[in-house]
Amino acid sequence: QVKPTNVDELSAVLALARPGAIDFTEQYADCKNNDEESKIHPFFDEELSKTNGVVLYQEQLMKMANKMGFTLDEAELMRRIVGKKKVNEVKKWEKKVRKLVDKNQQLQETNEEGQDAGEVFWKILDDSANYSFNKSHSISYASLSAVTVFLKFNYPKEFFLSLLQMTQYEPDPMAEIAKIQKELDCFGIKLLPPHILKSKQDFTIEGDNLRFGLSSIRGVSGTTMEKIDKFRDDDNYKILNKFEVFNTAKEAGVNIGVLSALIQAGALEGFGVSRTRLVYEAQLWNLLTDREKRFIEDFF
Repeated sequence: QVKPTNVDELSAVLALARPGAIDFTEQYADCKNNDEESKIHPFFDEELSKTNGVVLYQEQLMKMANKMGFTLDEAELMRRIVGKKKVNEVKKWEKKVRKLVDKNQQLQETNEEGQDAGEVFWKILDDSANYSFNKSHSISYASLSAVTVFLKFNYPKEFFLSLLQMTQYEPDPMAEIAKIQKELDCFGIKLLPPHILKSKQDFTIEGDNLRFGLSSIRGVSGTTMEKIDKFRDDDNYKILNKFEVFNTAKEAGVNIGVLSALIQAGALEGFGVSRTRLVYEAQLWNLLTDREKRFIEDFF
């Protein structure tokens, strides 16, 4: 609805997307998109001009309180109460607000709804206890969001590669990878399956796509990767048949458990049999004598 075009508006979106504040989304969006101003009271117009008449930030509340006559210390105390959502403590300030209005003729002027500045401020203070946000946080998040969006749409492969590489620190890495994969489709980028020869330890960029890293396969550790690197130490190495794979893996010290995990993950495709059958064949191969293996190799 808002369609932010700068950091201030993006910050407003982040502040609006919270319980309570979200009720003001339509008001903010209408004013922003129709180039209008929403004014709640002439006394506070200056403080609310940049947020379309909506008190989005605790700092705005402090400025308004100070303008009414509260000290900066009192304004800071209000901010803390609102920031901690201490709704009961907010109500204690109602009498103090009324005293200031009674002393100041300017505060007694009314808006179009017939409310004086004190009534408007008290309503804002009462409401703010449920939603007011810290502007310094919101601007920081907005700046980070702006940079993130820029990188995502200008360097999508590098952006998604970084996300994929960070999934290892998540409680459920595969669930996170599945989420990222859905977005990759929107950018025309494929997440290629792990491959015994093409995959590195971590996710990598491969042409216009991304390739699964072998470390994402359960059981593949740094030590295992060293053994897999021995398996593929020749850059021009090509897999001729599955039996050669079984032999080379054993010679490199890749145990049958890891080899089975690699097969099940799709890192050894192209042999014309299901992954389950290839796992059984690899396990059976380990039980054969050298003579039996030579016989089978000659037969195929």
